[in-house]
Amino acid sequence: MPLKDGLFKIEFQTPLGAGAGVVVLEQGRVRGGDSIMYYSGTYRQNGDDFSANVVAKKHSQGVSVMGGDASLSIQGKVTGDAAMLTGSAAEAPQLKLKARLSRIE
Repeated sequence: MPLKDGLFKIEFQTPLGAGAGVVVLEQGRVRGGDSIMYYSGTYRQNGDDFSANVVAKKHSQGVSVMGGDASLSIQGKVTGDAAMLTGSAAEAPQLKLKARLSRIE
């Protein structure tokens, strides 16, 4: 069953570190951010399959877990109100991203 539109917590990790933020999924659009980065992009769902293309850009000083601004390709599986995701950035394909998306509202 696909995720419903709403507000989600995202917890993510790469070899450079870990972090968390919030994401709004609404009618195929992704928007969100954390204390260092903002996120903007699109997503698609096909049954339990989830995929997204998201640009993450710095808005404040700090260290990004992707090493800087990133164009992310993300995919994963939905279970209930959550999704387990993996991905990478075009700018640093060797840095593998793991994430958990959990609905909070």
